[in-house]
Amino acid sequence: MTDIAVVGAGVVGLAFALAAARQGFAVELFDKKHRPEKLLEASSNVLAINSSSRRFLQEEGVWNLIQKNYKTPYSSMIVKDGTGMGAISFSAADMDLDELGFIVDQKALLFALAKAADDQTNLRVNWKTDFDSASVKVPLVVGSDGVHSNIRKQLRLRTIGFDYQQTATVCLAKVSKPHGNCARQWFLNSGPVAFLPLSDQLRVAVIWSSSSSKTSLGETRFLEELYRASEGELGCISIIGSRFEFPLRQQQALQYVREGFALLGDAAHSVHPLAGQGANLGLSDASVLVAALCAARVEGLQPGELSVLKRYEKQRRPDNYLTALAMEGFHRVFTSSSLWSRLLRNHGLRFVGRNSALKKLAVGFASN
Repeated sequence: MTDIAVVGAGVVGLAFALAAARQGFAVELFDKKHRPEKLLEASSNVLAINSSSRRFLQEEGVWNLIQKNYKTPYSSMIVKDGTGMGAISFSAADMDLDELGFIVDQKALLFALAKAADDQTNLRVNWKTDFDSASVKVPLVVGSDGVHSNIRKQLRLRTIGFDYQQTATVCLAKVSKPHGNCARQWFLNSGPVAFLPLSDQLRVAVIWSSSSSKTSLGETRFLEELYRASEGELGCISIIGSRFEFPLRQQQALQYVREGFALLGDAAHSVHPLAGQGANLGLSDASVLVAALCAARVEGLQPGELSVLKRYEKQRRPDNYLTALAMEGFHRVFTSSSLWSRLLRNHGLRFVGRNSALKKLAVGFASN
């Protein structure tokens, strides 16, 4: 008998299904997509993975399955106000860490998760298959089916949120100066630009959030604007492959659970990508829900009981809400052109940059 049905085999859904199966639960996973394939070349879809998420992936036997070229440690980070003089830098060495985090190719991570799932006898993955709640009867259904979650809609779980009226343009770029395993971000009035280091010292993943579409620009114009936005810090820039874009939305479910149902990841919450916390929040959801189910089993409780699922919701929803509020605060302060906002971000960045205790707090927030 199946204990848990998981709908959506993205990073969070696969990670949860794998972790639950490894704890002895019988799990079925459903997804309309094809099974992930081995990556032959880098993609522009990358994730910033913090130490907590890395530890979770290691415990589930996934981390070492990720192809080495597609998980790049970054040992420093520079954040600049692109319209002023404020800047702050973080170094792993200053924090007594080996690295601040990893930039991981999402497709490589999905392939590693699918490969790990193949070895789990308790886990059955149904690729290219819709979930039919009428024919699949299980104690617990977990919706990890993204920001437009059908599971959430079927349960009529309300959300609050708004569109940022921005799109994120992503691409791979070749630069003429080595990135030095440093993640860089510039905040402009139109939105942040990030250069994330890849395994090749002369390649970065670009994420540019802006109120105007960047994919509609010709390549020459796009590169000129990107060079100005990045202050020429990594020298000449050329694009590798195509540019892609997706709309940005802030959304929070008011409830994560119902009797027999739970939401994970983007199905429950989505935040602005400016701090790269989306995947980390979702993986924390997965880890906490598995722990709650294991504790309930010891107590003789069923996985779908509301009291069990409420434990997960109680632990994760406040953290996700606070992170969303913090991201919204950063976004508003750094995209405002008002004099007070410019003064706040310039003096704020300088103040934090000079205060080692505050810098450690900031790194701790991002890495855990």
